[in-house]
Amino acid sequence: MDDARVIQGSDAGWNTGTTDEVVARHDWDGRDTLAVTIVTATAQALAVDELELPPLADTVSPGALHRLFHPAGGAPMSEAPTESGNKQPSRGRVRFRYASCDVTVWADGTVIVAPSV
Repeated sequence: MDDARVIQGSDAGWNTGTTDEVVARHDWDGRDTLAVTIVTATAQALAVDELELPPLADTVSPGALHRLFHPAGGAPMSEAPTESGNKQPSRGRVRFRYASCDVTVWADGTVIVAPSV
């Protein structure tokens, strides 16, 4: 793991083996919003200060992302029950381009940011 690519203060962060991709896990119980995690990861991927980036809201609605993925009392759940009748953890994701980067946000809070080529 390249420690320079780890998002400080996140539940987990790691480099996937590429030199340009940053991966972070959003802490749903932490003080930062999902939007902050996305902007922080993007700034690190581009090696710029967060304040140099355009507002995330110009690209995607931070409130909509929060409502889509924020777990209510646990992991995000899908609507499809398992054979036992229990709901299963959601594996959904959203992809969008922000600040010349490809961003993928997974329902479990994983955020992957890679500069566009």
